[in-house]
Amino acid sequence: MDTLVTPAPRLLRSYFELGKLKIVELWLGFFVGVSLLAPADRGSPRALAVLGLILVAGIAVIALTCSLDDIAGVRDGVDQANHREGARWGVAKPILDGRLRESQAWRFSSLLAAIALAGSSAALALAWPLPLWLVGVMAFQMACAVNYSYGLKLSYHGAGELVILVGGAGTVLLPYALVARHAPAVVWASALLVGAWHAQVVMCSNSKDAAGDRATGRRTIAARTSPRGNRRYVAAAFAVVWASAGAALVFGPLPRVHALVLVPVFVAQALQLRRGVGQGRWLGARLVGFRVLRYGILGLSLANLSVTR
Repeated sequence: MDTLVTPAPRLLRSYFELGKLKIVELWLGFFVGVSLLAPADRGSPRALAVLGLILVAGIAVIALTCSLDDIAGVRDGVDQANHREGARWGVAKPILDGRLRESQAWRFSSLLAAIALAGSSAALALAWPLPLWLVGVMAFQMACAVNYSYGLKLSYHGAGELVILVGGAGTVLLPYALVARHAPAVVWASALLVGAWHAQVVMCSNSKDAAGDRATGRRTIAARTSPRGNRRYVAAAFAVVWASAGAALVFGPLPRVHALVLVPVFVAQALQLRRGVGQGRWLGARLVGFRVLRYGILGLSLANLSVTR
């Protein structure tokens, strides 16, 4: 009935917002994976078809995850607790503000699930034969994403950052491995780095939402710890990523040219930490995190292309 009285452009915009499709940073890691491929590999008709299919499937999985997160968030009162006081960049809540009913959100989620299943199955079939570890990793990553806030509700039990790290890493790993049928150390290192950047954004969001999450039973790490303990956790997580990336640059497997990208990124992340840990401006730190993703991924992709061309 809603679809009969709601203007089509407004309805489409509501679905667009439900899936958080404005936040392109969620899937941009795809281009890091593609840039690591040899020119001959990424330019073949088969490779282009596989890459197109896994990109569509990946975007659908991410939008499905976000849609299910909104459905669960309204059901559990999490969104009412955390999103009433003001908007945050890239996030609108069309179920919460009444523009979509839960039944409409479910229909959209079902469509996204069908697209994700069809796209990933077609990509696997076209890329076959593949190592079994890759099929397992792909299935695991997609299962984790769907169970982020729904099903197993992993984010409700303190595993949210880990799930986002795994999903962000998948945006780099899967396009490369499906075409090349293997994944060298540089691909794993790049994937984990991009995944960590995704997780750091979520740390900022969860830190902002700690009180609301705690009150509604969503036990993120920020909700489980004291504000001081959470600040220490976030600072330590950033330090681990910096140290790991530095070691990968010095000892391999990341090419030295990546330092030209990572040093400015680390400077920006120092600002991100200052806003979050130092000033308690967690939404400001979150916004810096998205910029890190955007420009860090662009920089890594260009650096990879300069090496692989």
